[in-house]
Amino acid sequence: MGIKNLKNVLVSKCSSAIVQRKLNSYNGLIIGIDLSIFLYKYLYRNNDHVEGLTRLILRLLKNNIYPVFVFDGKPPKEKDETLQDRKQKREFLFIKKEILELIKNNKDLPKSELNSKINEYINENNKNFKMQDDKLELYLSEDFNYDEEIDKISKKIIIVKNYHIESSKILFDAFGISYIHAPCEAESLLAVLCKRKIIDCCITEDMDILANGCHIFLKNFSADKNYVDEYCLEGILHNLEIDYDQFVDLCILCGCDYTSKIYGIGYVNAYKLIKKYNNIEGILENIKTLTKFKVPDDFDYKTARQLFNNPFDFDEIKEYIVDLKMKEPDKEKLMNILK
Repeated sequence: MGIKNLKNVLVSKCSSAIVQRKLNSYNGLIIGIDLSIFLYKYLYRNNDHVEGLTRLILRLLKNNIYPVFVFDGKPPKEKDETLQDRKQKREFLFIKKEILELIKNNKDLPKSELNSKINEYINENNKNFKMQDDKLELYLSEDFNYDEEIDKISKKIIIVKNYHIESSKILFDAFGISYIHAPCEAESLLAVLCKRKIIDCCITEDMDILANGCHIFLKNFSADKNYVDEYCLEGILHNLEIDYDQFVDLCILCGCDYTSKIYGIGYVNAYKLIKKYNNIEGILENIKTLTKFKVPDDFDYKTARQLFNNPFDFDEIKEYIVDLKMKEPDKEKLMNILK
């Protein structure tokens, strides 16, 4: 999910801190890359992540950029509820896909009998799934394209599996490129590596990385184009006229994966309240008598702060940080892979 509506805040107030740059602006730099988004992207596009990653690597190397790929590890327990919601959404998409295939294969049946089959399938798999009447009417219409809709849903329920991970590592080894598979979330590790100047900046689509303290964050990278959008944390803080601790509190108020949010506070009010009361403690003290805001019992902003500021003990995971120098590629192995 990232930080809800954070981009709206930044676009409206920090346009000077978000610039489009050519990739050759990063000539000679080490850039950490959140791999998961690209695995999903290439599997979605044509189910060929090796081809997609190869083009990505070549685009970076042509601009004399050294990539370091980071694999997602285990998320913190505070994210369990968010992950459970995502899991249920995938399960509902899978059920919807199965129902479409059922209708496609039994379209000639009377509507009542078809309804019975659908309800029987739902009861056997997940009774919480609801088929809306208008959707069913749409699926039963003469000109409805089942194959197109089934393909669209199939792409939304892509799962990255172990063999996708292992084949990516084989490709990186052949190129002589480093990767890190640490036991934590990729964006958290990337931000820490950036803060410790082990890497120069990060490529991801996850806005969380700014709340994690990444100084320079590159978004909208594609192997098909030679420019990216650069977000500068220092410039963002300057434009918003707040410090980093206040920025983290702003992100928590907007809505993050680590805790619930205060009902009634959108991104506009979140920024105004941070400017007025400095931090979440000040805001809670001053809104407790206001009925338009409701603070849920599970609003654990202190833990969320900790996860953004210090997501892990670096000493415990530094063994996962390998030598990040470019190695000699294995040309024969690379050619065999790319055949």
